[in-house]
Amino acid sequence: MKPATFLRQALLVMSMALLVGCAGKPVEAPLPELSELPERETRMQRLTFLHQDQRHEMVGVLRHDENALRLALLSPQGQRLLTLVHDPSGSRFLDDAAFDPPFSAEWLASRISWSLWPRASLAQAFGPSGWSLADTDDGHTIRYDKRVIARISGDDECRMIEDLEADYRLYIAPIDDLQQKATSCPAN
Repeated sequence: MKPATFLRQALLVMSMALLVGCAGKPVEAPLPELSELPERETRMQRLTFLHQDQRHEMVGVLRHDENALRLALLSPQGQRLLTLVHDPSGSRFLDDAAFDPPFSAEWLASRISWSLWPRASLAQAFGPSGWSLADTDDGHTIRYDKRVIARISGDDECRMIEDLEADYRLYIAPIDDLQQKATSCPAN
């Protein structure tokens, strides 16, 4: 491996660690059943992370059905960095990770679920657990007891997850398979 390539990859891994700050030991939120997530074909998305004054872009490849959800995080150059699998056995990272993430698979799966699942499924999964969901004018807010954990807003063309626990914003925009360009999103 060339020194410049290794340095870029090392910087990307360190940036990922900085992105999530103290997200390593969150309170785990209950997740809805996979069967309640509307099935969709595999999709590529541009993920733009904003943390303090830093900005990092990655490509996410998301696939799910009634049995499993898989999210592969890739560098902009296409190198696989991490793969999350969530299925009836729970949430886990595959062993082929390019780095040891500073957050748990459960933490990442919960943040993804808040953006993907219908609101009614989230509210039902939260039940009497201390977690709650409140609709807002432009999306919804997730709380644990009275503490606001995250705000989710936008639509399928540009979704924003503001995670107050980890102090970051994540913008998600679909990538056109033919042009390899993301749709317009405020962070792009």
